[in-house]
Amino acid sequence: MLDTHTFHIPVMGTGYTADTPIRVAHLGISSVISLVDDLLLERLRSHYSKLYNISFEPISRSDDDGRAKRITAYLDMVSDIVHKRMEDVRKQSIFEKSEKRRYFELLPNSSSLKQRFLSILSMPPSSDRDRMDKDLTADMKPGSIDVNIMVKLDKPNRNRSGNFLPDEFSDAKAALRGFALSKLESAIVFSAGINQSLYSYTSQFRDFYRDCNGKLKKRIIVKISDFRSALTQGKFLAKKGLEVSEFRIESGLNCGGHAFASGCQILPTILKSFKEKRQDLSNQLHGMVKTA
Repeated sequence: MLDTHTFHIPVMGTGYTADTPIRVAHLGISSVISLVDDLLLERLRSHYSKLYNISFEPISRSDDDGRAKRITAYLDMVSDIVHKRMEDVRKQSIFEKSEKRRYFELLPNSSSLKQRFLSILSMPPSSDRDRMDKDLTADMKPGSIDVNIMVKLDKPNRNRSGNFLPDEFSDAKAALRGFALSKLESAIVFSAGINQSLYSYTSQFRDFYRDCNGKLKKRIIVKISDFRSALTQGKFLAKKGLEVSEFRIESGLNCGGHAFASGCQILPTILKSFKEKRQDLSNQLHGMVKTA
C-alpha cells in the first residue's frame, strides 16, 4: 500500500506556489516552487525570516552570481522551516485535535500509515499502544520541496559593465545551480521543452548522481508532451549518467494553452503509448545510465 499522498501541488505561475511547502509540507504534501523570479524569492525570504526569527543578510540584484545565491538562500530557508514545523508536529498527540492528527487524517485510505493510525486510535491505553505510536511518529515524513525550471527561459545575462557573462550565468543555469547547491533532498522539474545546454550543465553537480549507497539526493523529473519526447530527453540525460525519476505529461490546460503540442494527439492516445512502451523505455534508459 502507498504510504503517502497520491497527488502533489504543481507549480502555478511564478509566485502562487512559491511558499506552498511552508504551508503544507509538514502535512506530508509535496509541492513545486517556480525558480523563475529570484527577486520575488528574496522578498519572501525577508518576510519569512522575520516570522521565524531567522537571520537575514540581503543578496542584492548586483551581487556576483546573485540569482543562484538568492535561490539557494531561499530554498535553504524553506527547508529549515519545513523541518522545524515537522519536528513540532511530531511532538503533538494524535489523540487530540492537532496538526499531527490532521497529518494522518488527510492521507488516503490506501496508505499503510493511515491504517496504522486508525488501528492505534481504536486501542485502549497500554505500553503496546505507546510503542506503536512512537514507531508511527518515526515514520512521518514531510512533503517533498520540489522546484521547477521552464528550460526555454534561459536568457544570457550581463555584468555591471554591460558585457555578457559566461554561459553558466544564464537564467536557467543559474537557477539550476541555486537548487543544486542547496541543502534540499528533492526533485527538479524540467518543463516547457528541451534545453540540451542546460541538461549538459546538470551533469556537473554530484547531487544528481547516486551515492555509494545508491541514494539520489536530487532527482530529475521531466515534463513531456508525448512518448517520443520522453524517449528523446531521457536518452540525452541517460548518456550523461543522469536518471529521470519521473516523466509527467504536460497539460495544455495549465501550461499556456498548448493543448495539442503533440501533433493533435489527445491525452488518452498519449497515455496508451506509455502503457504499452513503458517497460521498453525503462530498459533503454537504465542500460544507457549504467554504461555512462
